[in-house]
Amino acid sequence: MRPRSSTSASAMTVAALALALIPAAPASAHHGWEHYDTTAPSYAAGTVTGVRWGNPHPEVTLRVEHTRVPDGWAGREIPPDLEDIGGRDVMRATRSYSGPSDELTLILAPLERLSAWGMEGEVEEGDKLEVVGYPDRDHDDELRPEMIVLENGQTVRQRSVPLPAAPEPPSGTGGTAPAGEQSSTAHLSNAPANTTVWLLTGGGVLLLFLGGGYYVVRRAGRG
Repeated sequence: MRPRSSTSASAMTVAALALALIPAAPASAHHGWEHYDTTAPSYAAGTVTGVRWGNPHPEVTLRVEHTRVPDGWAGREIPPDLEDIGGRDVMRATRSYSGPSDELTLILAPLERLSAWGMEGEVEEGDKLEVVGYPDRDHDDELRPEMIVLENGQTVRQRSVPLPAAPEPPSGTGGTAPAGEQSSTAHLSNAPANTTVWLLTGGGVLLLFLGGGYYVVRRAGRG
């Protein structure tokens, strides 16, 4: 067997390094949950317009057609394992997607996890999909789902770890009016009270003025 030349060995080393870096490249393009705003779970529904199905994360492009959170969403049944890591709090805190994008890129869980969580087959173009997820902090058109609801109604979880920051209820929920409405209502409710205060104050000043004038006139008369 002839010994390999140093040039050949160097070429093989470079090739091996290049091959080793190939699978790492897509993985570096995605981030952990802390890269997403987990305080603001957002709801969107629409039609799938693009799919890249493979590891490390399948990517689904969703054309946003509805953003209103469905009635009864907070009480909807979700996978028990998701409930154990705060999924119910996410449901209660879900608000309508309010970003500027008409299409969202959904970064799904790895294939082996989707399979373990009961998802059979792939998402396909033309499928209808509901999603509640977290906006990417740097990209307006990317969402990391908490869970997805397939066209057949199946709910598939997308998270297996606790969130880095707890979801926060959207403003104006729980019977509390939005700040503008609340301040306006407070102004109206305080109007009668303010009028009464001014009337009483004005009346008191007038009585003091009249009483002082009467006193001056009497003193003048006595002099």
